[in-house]
Amino acid sequence: MKLLNRTSLYYLIFGIPILVLSGFVCYAIATEEIEESSDALLSDFNTQIKTFIFENDSVSLKVLTKDKEVSITPVKNSEVRRSFFSDTLVQNKQEGEYSENRMLTSFVKNGGNYLKIKIWRSMLESDQLIWGIFTSMITVLISLTLIFVIINLYISKVLWQPFYTVIDNLKGFNPNDRQRPAFKPSNIVEFNELNVSLDDMMKNMIADYGRQKKFTEHASHEIQTPLAVIKSKIDLLIQSENLGQGEARIIMSIDDACSKLIRINRSLLLLTKIENRQFKATDKVSFQKKVLGALSLFDDHIKSSHLDVVKNFDADFSIHANADLCLVLANNLIQNAIRHNIPGGKIIITMTTASLSIANTGLSTALDAATLYSRFNKNVDLPDSVGLGLAIAREIAEASHLSLAYSYQEGLHVFSLKPN
Repeated sequence: MKLLNRTSLYYLIFGIPILVLSGFVCYAIATEEIEESSDALLSDFNTQIKTFIFENDSVSLKVLTKDKEVSITPVKNSEVRRSFFSDTLVQNKQEGEYSENRMLTSFVKNGGNYLKIKIWRSMLESDQLIWGIFTSMITVLISLTLIFVIINLYISKVLWQPFYTVIDNLKGFNPNDRQRPAFKPSNIVEFNELNVSLDDMMKNMIADYGRQKKFTEHASHEIQTPLAVIKSKIDLLIQSENLGQGEARIIMSIDDACSKLIRINRSLLLLTKIENRQFKATDKVSFQKKVLGALSLFDDHIKSSHLDVVKNFDADFSIHANADLCLVLANNLIQNAIRHNIPGGKIIITMTTASLSIANTGLSTALDAATLYSRFNKNVDLPDSVGLGLAIAREIAEASHLSLAYSYQEGLHVFSLKPN
């Protein structure tokens, strides 16, 4: 949920209880005001009726009592009390319903007689009052919601537009391009400060990336050159006719170590380039061709281990990625299935338009998923392995927007590739 929408949601969540509370307060205030107004009118009317009684204005009294809003009855002295207000229900003869009325009861002495005066006045019914307040609150709530929506649209399109521009610039930023996006100036101080901070950060990232790239390339070149020299000198020593068996074994072990260092150097350089996203995804890659090429490349190893390769190709699994990286990915997965297999084992390759899985026999237990893709994580039974094959495969999969997953199913170690 966007920040503006969440803010508006909080406004509504806290605003609704406030509106409900305001409705109760409005109802209490309106009820009190109506009662005070009715009491004042009844008091004035009561004073007028007493005047008619004292003046013996029987005509006016008859007209008032005829309207059924005044009742004048004689009472005994013992029944006389102070005037008081009360609520009562009076039947409406036309509608046949009872309505709420405010009534004033008073007593007056006229000569030697005591009279009881009842005056009542119809009031606004409480349910009508509640309905009126409820309707007002709903109207206010709907109006506030519409106002919030309009304000959000305005803020999103106008006030927050520089922020969304910054987000788009960040999404498209790549230090390998060595270009900083142009931030548009804004009349909002915070956005300008954000633009300046991001511009400085990107400048430093481009500089650091360039230094790291140069260091990696130079270090790889400087390491590779003496290794190549050592390798060539070892080859010359191996061809020497004056070597004894002991010296030959030592030189062969040195040659193996040198070859391993060369492979490690190449693998680490490849990992660094992948992490720095130096490979562009410009090709539509057919994994069927890559897998078949890898099988052909390792055909001698497959035959020497007497492995049975089963190819279930329902369709070609193709993606838009870097062709060279996908070739390395296919080679590493096939090589992993060969190296960690058992003599006379199986390699089952299943391919559809949506996935590629490579399963192989091997250890009778599942591998440790926590360290499976760690660098230099290798099988102790394979001393020649540098432990970088699956790490490289994982990095290539992420760079190609693929997910590389491992599972152990029915005695098979399965590595599967699917688009993210």
